[in-house]
Amino acid sequence: MPAPEFLWDPRPGSNMDHIASHGMTTDLWEEVYFNSTILDEDKEDPSAFVAEGRVRGVLYRIVYGLDDEVVMPIAIIPITGFPINRRGLRRKKR
Repeated sequence: MPAPEFLWDPRPGSNMDHIASHGMTTDLWEEVYFNSTILDEDKEDPSAFVAEGRVRGVLYRIVYGLDDEVVMPIAIIPITGFPINRRGLRRKKR
């Protein structure tokens, strides 16, 4: 399976600025994505997904959507990400 394509937007106020406001870089966000062990639908937006994973001992939660028009590779639209104190998702293991 091909690696996903992450659709980062460098414009002011975009997803890159948003995750930076939470202390994350694009590299860290992608590392959390690949290390996530729990996945669920976003409670507020069923078209978005929430994942949690540890990177270097810190637990993070990330939110993303999928570009419906791209099939291969999967195009992932990062929305947000931030460190958390404990796991909040319990439904689906990745």
